[in-house]
Amino acid sequence: MTDLAEQAPSVAVGTPILPLKITPPPVRREEILRHDLQALLTEVRLLPVTVVVAPAGYGKTTLLAQWADQLTQTGAQVAWLGFDTSDQEPALLLTYLIVAIRRLLPTAGEQALRLLQSLDSLKQNWPLVAGALLSNVQRELQSPAILMLDDVHLVSEGPITTELLGYLLRAAPPNLHIVMASRRPLTFAPLPRLRAEGGLLEIGASDLLLQRDEAIELLARVGVVLPDDELDLLLERTGGWMLSVQLAVRTLARQTPEQRRAYLQGLATNQHDLFEYLASEVLGMLPSHLVDRLICTALFGQAIPSLLDEALGVDDSTQLLEQAIDFGLPLTVETDGTSGERVFRFHPLWQRLLADQALLRFDRVFVRELHERFGMTLARHDQIEAALRHLAAAENPAAIAYALREYAWPLIDSPQRESLRNWIERLPQDARERDPALLHMYGWSFFNTNRERALQLIAQAAEQYRLAGATDQEMRALRDMAVLLFWADTPAEFARVCRRVIEAATRINDAWSRGAALVGFMALLYSQGRFRAALRVGRWAERWPLSVLWQWLLAVLRSSIYVQQGYPAEALTAIRAALDLPRIDRNDMLRQSLLLLQALALYQQGQSEVALDQAQECYFRLNDYTPGSVLTGNAVLILALLLVEHERFDEAATYLQRGRQIASQLDDRLLGMRVRVVEIYAALRSQSPTAAAQAVAFWHKLRECADPNTPVTRESDLQSFQIHDAWMQTLLLLAMGEGGETEQALAMADSLLAFIVRRRDGLFQAVIHIYRAYLMFQQQPHMEAVADDIRIACTICDRVGVETLPFLPRPVMLWAIKTALQLGLSSRAMIAALRNFDTATLTSILVPLLDEAYPTTLRVRIAGLVGELGLVQAYSTLRSLLKERVPDLRQAAADALERLAYRPPYRLIIRALGGFQVLRGDQEVRERDWRSIKARHLLQLLLIERGRMLSRDQIMDMLWPGLDGDSASNNLRVTVSRLIKALEPDRPEGAPTYYILQQGDTYGFNVDSDHEYDVASFSALP
Repeated sequence: MTDLAEQAPSVAVGTPILPLKITPPPVRREEILRHDLQALLTEVRLLPVTVVVAPAGYGKTTLLAQWADQLTQTGAQVAWLGFDTSDQEPALLLTYLIVAIRRLLPTAGEQALRLLQSLDSLKQNWPLVAGALLSNVQRELQSPAILMLDDVHLVSEGPITTELLGYLLRAAPPNLHIVMASRRPLTFAPLPRLRAEGGLLEIGASDLLLQRDEAIELLARVGVVLPDDELDLLLERTGGWMLSVQLAVRTLARQTPEQRRAYLQGLATNQHDLFEYLASEVLGMLPSHLVDRLICTALFGQAIPSLLDEALGVDDSTQLLEQAIDFGLPLTVETDGTSGERVFRFHPLWQRLLADQALLRFDRVFVRELHERFGMTLARHDQIEAALRHLAAAENPAAIAYALREYAWPLIDSPQRESLRNWIERLPQDARERDPALLHMYGWSFFNTNRERALQLIAQAAEQYRLAGATDQEMRALRDMAVLLFWADTPAEFARVCRRVIEAATRINDAWSRGAALVGFMALLYSQGRFRAALRVGRWAERWPLSVLWQWLLAVLRSSIYVQQGYPAEALTAIRAALDLPRIDRNDMLRQSLLLLQALALYQQGQSEVALDQAQECYFRLNDYTPGSVLTGNAVLILALLLVEHERFDEAATYLQRGRQIASQLDDRLLGMRVRVVEIYAALRSQSPTAAAQAVAFWHKLRECADPNTPVTRESDLQSFQIHDAWMQTLLLLAMGEGGETEQALAMADSLLAFIVRRRDGLFQAVIHIYRAYLMFQQQPHMEAVADDIRIACTICDRVGVETLPFLPRPVMLWAIKTALQLGLSSRAMIAALRNFDTATLTSILVPLLDEAYPTTLRVRIAGLVGELGLVQAYSTLRSLLKERVPDLRQAAADALERLAYRPPYRLIIRALGGFQVLRGDQEVRERDWRSIKARHLLQLLLIERGRMLSRDQIMDMLWPGLDGDSASNNLRVTVSRLIKALEPDRPEGAPTYYILQQGDTYGFNVDSDHEYDVASFSALP
């Protein structure tokens, strides 16, 4: 990919869009409005599909244009797509369908465009694009809309056309009505089923024939009145064929009444002969220079005056085309919505007839010269496919090579890459292999499908550039190689290319090359594991201008470093900045590579569900683009790891098997190592007794590979694994330690920390410090090193700003939290981890730390945590702290108590109509639960007075009249206790009651509680 490609203006996905193809032709004033056909619009709006099938010249396009005009006037949404032969190519067909749909739904199709930009082999992969598009349409289309597809016959032989249109008809939502016009019958599924079910409106040639009254109207418009017998003769000879009647009417308007009968009798009845005869008469009346220009225009294929003027070196095309209209030629005029230029349209029959005249009127050399001129003009205006067809007709391979070299680069990253590759392959092999620009383009066209082939070709191009002294072009080729190699597990080759980038940039020595050199230097430092230096160089590189691919490589390097070191917030910032670059956002391969890193960063931040969903989406996309590649293998690996974390072990095993297959097929030892580590971690998480032994064996195998006598390739693999996958080695450490291999695990922890402390890793350094402390604590609980490791881990967590500690087993995490709190330490990650434990576990950890044996500062901190976490079970303990002499501790306990609110996990249902019954959710309060009839009576009394507080004296007088005060008071205390126990049996000791309110010496029912009382509901009825 070159800077030309990156700086090119883009419409949709890089394919130039011709606005007229997605714009309905204007309705001309001279066209008659056929009322019987207009009346069919009601059925068009009701039925899913309408098909108009008739030969050329029957007025199909005119009818659809009139329908579109009528529908638009009534406020209906209408999308139009007129096909031509070039649209048979899958990329163009899909592109235009997406663009047409976006006329209805401007925000639809973003994912479809990304897929179209990234996928190769669209003959097989088109359902991915179509599925994404139709999914948007089904979700977003709210009101009825019409999609009109004109000239379907021109694309019906395309490799995916009938399957795509069939899918469109099946997947379209009920409020999207599709109208298709074709010269040939359409028979693809599901049209037969729709016909049988009555869901298809069919309009044929017989329906489009001109009726008698319509022919009279056409004649009247030019001032001709025919006797009935001559009118019958006109309709008989023309068969009611719209185009032939129109041509005949033009001729009749110039004749005397005496000439007309002979003219009508001489008309042929064969439509083809009739058209050529009538057309030749019209052309015979035109000046010779005008006919020449019309033939050139038809040969060009586009009646766009500015392009014609440029190609032919003239300035009068607009005037001549307007003159042709004045002579009666069936040309329509429209205004280009983008440029405002007037654009003309030939009827297809006229265009074909005129183009066929070229070799009869001009010599072959001149026709080839015309094709070459037209090709170069179209190439300059980004219509490369049409340009190459003209140049092929000119029989000039050198011109094709020139057009590809100079104008095709902007499209090499578009869906047209496969077509461009085919054009390059059609050139003579020696011409292609001697041209480094074509080799470079040819190689990049394999970017998505065959990385090895791409690297081979681009490397040849880079060498030819170097030998020719074309340093700028060499730099671009080397950059493309660096991008391809970054995704491959070939660190030595990647480093070699980075050095060549720096050398080439030194020779150029301008602002752009300095930026590229710095990114290359950053990549070199990254490959050596010098992460801090790489990040510093990356900050310098940002100060220089960078092409999009260098920006992408800079973002990937930076985010990879942050992910590998455990700085998720920084990684997400770098990734989001890169995703905002428009060209990266459109290229889904580049985008998914960043999103894969984002999934890991999100997991490191504790967003495990989001991370898993994103990793799955990345894998599916990348597997569609490049199945069996290293990038897909890494996606498999990350997805499997996240599935293990979610304890979905069977699914993880399936993906790990896929990862092993990819590693074996590519002979990729690094990928194989990573897969093996995740397999061992999966064995640990699934409680396999062999996990520790597997981890120890694998670790020893890695150490053996580091022996200087081993082959260089194995040493290089090990070095890369140690540098870039240190975080994955944490999984081995856990497997060893949890399996009882404590000494081995401690040795490994020391080895890992010795490496990652030097480069100041973040999250994973904290994880290893915690686990090493845990292992040491098992051996010697009072070692000072245990406290040192916990202090370091807390400091790192707060410095990095993380709120999660991945991979650590639950018992280790509980121990670490308790130990840190006992040391008077805490961190955001550990406090956040507390929320992952149940209330009983939290109570068992925190409440004992409120004991007076612990320092006051710790007790104050724990009281705050208890309130923050809502541990109602600690209510009584907190209340006891209110009597403490230390003001800070008393205040902390009071603040925590204010935050604690017990609320039963059920609704209290009280039924008093037809018998008294109380239910806690769906569980009835039984007789033995009340333990006293007075408890029920007390509840009934409070319900009668609901909304008011009753004094203790009022309650005692009503429940125990005549009883002395002390006895009644004692009874009330016991009865209130029994009532609360019946309604809230699980209320923690000391927690305030929920349903029964007590304020001093008054009692009441909490009308704001979650309850249902049938008497109150009945009273509220109108």
